[in-house]
Amino acid sequence: MAFSFDLAVILQRERRRTKRRRNFRSSSDNSHLKTVLLSLSSRPDSDITMSSSVIDQDLTMPGMKGYQISHVFRGLMCLVKKPSAQIYNTTTRQLVVLPDIKESTILAEEHKSKKIMYHIGHDPVYDQYKVVCIVSRASDEVEEYTFLSEHWVLLLEGEGSRRWRKISCKYPPHVPLGQGLTLSGRMHYLAWVRVSDNRVLVIFDTHSEEFSMLQVPEDIFWKYNGLLEYGGKIAILNYTKVDIEGVMELWVVEDEEKNLRSSKILVVNPLQLQMVNSIISLTVLGTTRNGEVILVPGPEDKTVFNILLYDLQKNHIRKIEIKGGPDRYLNNIWEVVGMDDVENLMYL
Repeated sequence: MAFSFDLAVILQRERRRTKRRRNFRSSSDNSHLKTVLLSLSSRPDSDITMSSSVIDQDLTMPGMKGYQISHVFRGLMCLVKKPSAQIYNTTTRQLVVLPDIKESTILAEEHKSKKIMYHIGHDPVYDQYKVVCIVSRASDEVEEYTFLSEHWVLLLEGEGSRRWRKISCKYPPHVPLGQGLTLSGRMHYLAWVRVSDNRVLVIFDTHSEEFSMLQVPEDIFWKYNGLLEYGGKIAILNYTKVDIEGVMELWVVEDEEKNLRSSKILVVNPLQLQMVNSIISLTVLGTTRNGEVILVPGPEDKTVFNILLYDLQKNHIRKIEIKGGPDRYLNNIWEVVGMDDVENLMYL
């Protein structure tokens, strides 16, 4: 049976250590942290401004130590501990480790600006699941501020056939900005082609394995926006001005082939704006089953266990306080992702 919860919470906490030696790690190195995967359900009553959500169950599996949730797609959860990745089937509880991309030139390099993004996609023609990996880094051309990138695809069809294939991209090398979103057989993510240029929306067709690019509005700053599904279409929620002007802008791709787009301004209710402004920074981490946008506090705000859910149709924001977990769950390294209704029985 598929899980019936709306949200998945992944927590990471420091193990107790002796004082014999001090260990130094980069902010992206979580291999020393113990990982806990929990589920919780939120009430669909969007008219309530403040509510609580109780942790339902502990779903932690052996082998998750140090991994973070990248995203969930059709009941498949992608867990990442760079450069490695795992796929977790939330229906069958099967957890598999993806093979290393040994032929990658960029991964073999010792480069400080190296970036890796994994994403699960679905080919609707052949009913196949694929994992896409984008590997990128800054180029050595300092004055140009460009990038180098590689694109790899792995077919999820049992252990014997799991191998990475390098695919070509006719567009300029680019670096992804945040996690992607799959909709209607296409993977979407924001990217930089050149630091001095505007951001682009990259589209990857999971069946044909071909890329395309669309320009996004100049005022969309990558740090304060997030990809989401709105009315069956890809959209970008831009919340750059929410703390100053109390408004957000929703940019919707109406037609990807013709590059047609629309936008609407969302004026936040002044009574709810205080909830937003009380948080130093926010990150868009997908949507719930009911279509509410999940807004999660940044690292500097994670001493409390709260998230915001934004109903775009009603233009209503509510705060969810996560309760019900033992004190051992309280820490400052945690993320939340939305779950879907898909019961996936495939064998990984």
